[in-house]
Order: sequence, then structure tokens, then C-alpha cells
Amino acid sequence: MESREVSNFPASRHAHYDHYSADQIARLDGFYGRVEQSMALRLRPWIEGNRVLDLGCGFGSLVDRLRAFGYAAVGVDKLGDFIEAGRRRYPLAELVLQTGEQLPFADQSIDTVILKDVIHHIIAEGDVSAFLGEIRRVCRRRLIVVDPNPTLILRLSRKLIGHVDPECSARQAEEVLRQAGWSIQHREFHEVIAFPLSGGYVGRPMIKSARLQEAVIRLDEVLLRLLRRCGLAPSLCWRYTIVADTSKHERLG
Repeated sequence: MESREVSNFPASRHAHYDHYSADQIARLDGFYGRVEQSMALRLRPWIEGNRVLDLGCGFGSLVDRLRAFGYAAVGVDKLGDFIEAGRRRYPLAELVLQTGEQLPFADQSIDTVILKDVIHHIIAEGDVSAFLGEIRRVCRRRLIVVDPNPTLILRLSRKLIGHVDPECSARQAEEVLRQAGWSIQHREFHEVIAFPLSGGYVGRPMIKSARLQEAVIRLDEVLLRLLRRCGLAPSLCWRYTIVADTSKHERLG
């Protein structure tokens, strides 16, 4: 696929994007990077087919991880600074700048589309129907949505650090997907303590010791299993994942 060079954020970006900059790619070298590496492992069982699109890929860390797993993965984003930084960091990853509303792919050419930390922006800022319609055009099988879970804890934490961002609950995301013709196959909640302690892209990293980071990641999985057994994961976890299929794929099933 042909690469396109652009150096700036869109002039029309919303104010909350001021929390982000291309310099934040350095966070992938710390605890947050280790937490993000586990994302590909979490998503891997739900990926259908080989051709995978990470739409809103940011720096492309997930794309590079999926590429290492053997997928024909490609990332697309509208933020030129992020694409440029990602290309420097992940020279083997296919990262493409999207310059218009139409995705640069042929009809039904993608097996699985991933929307990681994207759908809340689309619901708040864009045309959801047109956006999901374009995904249906290029995607022939599966859509995976990963987004922050707007619990009281998350809202309080954002207020404490002054981070402003739109919200989209799992229920709201499922509703817009159904309205767009997607069939919900699975929903789960995850990330208990590792993600907030890592600081994400905008918060303060709490743990610097690599050994302690590994211990926290392991403890996170233990706590997650406990919360799921108790039915508390939807109320206490920081992220959710929704897996949906096209109606066509469901019939072929």
C-alpha cells in the first residue's frame, strides 16, 4: 500500500486532543508499553481471518504486535504526527494516514477491524452511521471494539488529573453496533490495576521497577478472575471489549 506523508494534526481536532502529542510514544518504553503488549494477546482469540485493520491505530504498537504474530495487519489513523512517529518506531508495520472519510481499502477486503479507544470519539464527534457503514463496506467478518469503561472510578480519576474525553458505555456501544447491522457475539471487561498504575498516555506512571511491573500484571489477571466470578467486573474494570460479526458472516457461520 502506498504511504502518504503528512506532518500535522487535523486543524479541526477537538480540544481534548490537546492531551496527546507524538512525544507520548516514549511511554511505550515504560510500564504502559508492557500493559499495551498484553492487549494483542487478549484480542488474538477473537480475531477472524488474516487481514486485520486497526482503525485509529495511533502509533501502531498493536499493528506491529499483530504483525509479529503473523497477521497481515495494517493501521490507519488521521493524526499525521502519530503515523510519522509510529513509522520511525515500527519500520516493519504498515501504517497509513487517512486523509478523507473513505477508507483506502477495497470492498470486503478486511477480515477483522479493531477499534481501540476510538468509538467514544466517533459517537461524540462524528457521524456514527457513516463511520460504521464504511467499516461494513471493507470488513467481511468481524469487528472488535475496545474502549474505556466509564465507571465512577474512571470519571473520578480523569477529574483528578484534568483529563477530558468523551464517554461510551459498553451498552451504548452495543446499541450503535446493532443499529448498524452488527451481531454482538461477546462482551468482556478487563484491566483492574495495571492500566491505571501504568498511567496510560496521560496519567503519571506509578511503578518504575520492571520486576514490580511484572508482578502487578500477574496480580491484575488474578483480580480480574475474582471480579468476574463476583459479577463486579462491569463496575470496577477500566476497559471493555465487544466482539461483533457482520450478518453475512453470522449466516455463513
